[in-house]
Amino acid sequence: MPFTVFSVLATDESGELQNGRMRSLIRLFRPDRQGNLTKLDFVQSIDAVYKELRLLRASIANSAQIDLAFERVINFFYFFFVGIIAVLIWGINVFPFLLSSTTYFLGLSFLFGAAASNYFEGLLLIFLRRPYDIGDRIALSLPFLDTNPDGSSTWFVEKVSLFTTTVRFATTNEVATYSNGSIAPMRIINANRSPKAIIHILMKFWLETPFQRIKVFRTALENFVNARPREWVALVGFRATRVEADFGYVEYRIICQHREAWQNIGPILQSKADLSSFSLEVSKKLDLRYVSPPMPVKLTAPGFNHSGLISNYSSENETKEPRSAENTLTADDLQDVAALFVIRE
Repeated sequence: MPFTVFSVLATDESGELQNGRMRSLIRLFRPDRQGNLTKLDFVQSIDAVYKELRLLRASIANSAQIDLAFERVINFFYFFFVGIIAVLIWGINVFPFLLSSTTYFLGLSFLFGAAASNYFEGLLLIFLRRPYDIGDRIALSLPFLDTNPDGSSTWFVEKVSLFTTTVRFATTNEVATYSNGSIAPMRIINANRSPKAIIHILMKFWLETPFQRIKVFRTALENFVNARPREWVALVGFRATRVEADFGYVEYRIICQHREAWQNIGPILQSKADLSSFSLEVSKKLDLRYVSPPMPVKLTAPGFNHSGLISNYSSENETKEPRSAENTLTADDLQDVAALFVIRE
C-alpha cells in the first residue's frame, strides 16, 4: 500500500501535516524509494515496537526491584542512627560501647574491606553509570585492548540486582552471573546503544588490475546498496588499505553502514553475507579475483644451493602474462549478478 495512507497519523487537530511526526513514521516503517509499504514490512515494524514495549516493561519491573533493595539498605542505616539518637535522648551514653566495639570493626575492615569496596563500586555502576538495561546485548573487554572490528561477542542482560548481573549467551543459551563490582572497571559495549552498525569487508584484487575495473566494481557496490534501503544506509568507504607488490595483490576495504543496531545482529550478519557474496561474484565476472601464485618446489638434491633455496628455478615462471583488459564491463552489465540476491524487506 502507499505510505501516504499513514500520513493521516502525522496530522494535528487542524488537519495540518506535522513534519516531526512524519519523520518519526518514516523511521518506524521505512518505506521503499517509491513510497510503498508491503504488509510484511508493516508487520515487522509493529513487531519491533511490540518488542520494545516488552523490554520496557521488564526494565521497569527490574528497576522496581533494585529500588526496593536499595530502600532496605537506606532503611538499615536510617534506623541505626535513629536508634542511637533515641538512646542519647533517654540519657544513656552509648559512646563508650561504640569505642569498645571499634576494635571488632577494625578487624572486620581488614576481612571485608575489599568486598565492601567492590560492592560500593557495583552500586555506583548500577545507580550512576547505568551502562545497560534489561534485554540489552553487552560485551565486556579490558579498556586497554582494541575490540574486534567485525563486532564483539555479546550476552543478553536478563536480570540486574544490587550485587550481580545475570546474562545469557544467545548462541549457546548459556547463563552466567557477574558481580557488579567486577565489571565496573571493564569496558562495557552496549549493542542496543550502538545504532547503525558499520560493516567491514576485505577484498584482494590482482595487482595489475586496471583502475577502470575498480571503478566499475565500486559503482556495482553502490547500486547494490542503494537498491536495499531497508538494509543499508550507504556505502561509507571503499579504499585500498594494503599494497603487496611482492605477492601481487592490492587489498581493498569495503565499509557499509547498516540500518540496524548491533542489538539486532541477525539481519546484520545476513546482509553482510549477501554483500560479501555479491562482491565475490562481481570480482569473478570482472576478472579481479586474486589467486595466490604457487610456490616453486624442487625435490632433487642437486637443485639446492648452500642456503637450501632452489638455485635453478626458471625465471620464466616468475613472469605472468598480463590479463586481458578487453570486453570491458560497466555497472549496468552486472545487474544479472545483483538479481541473484533477494532484496530483503
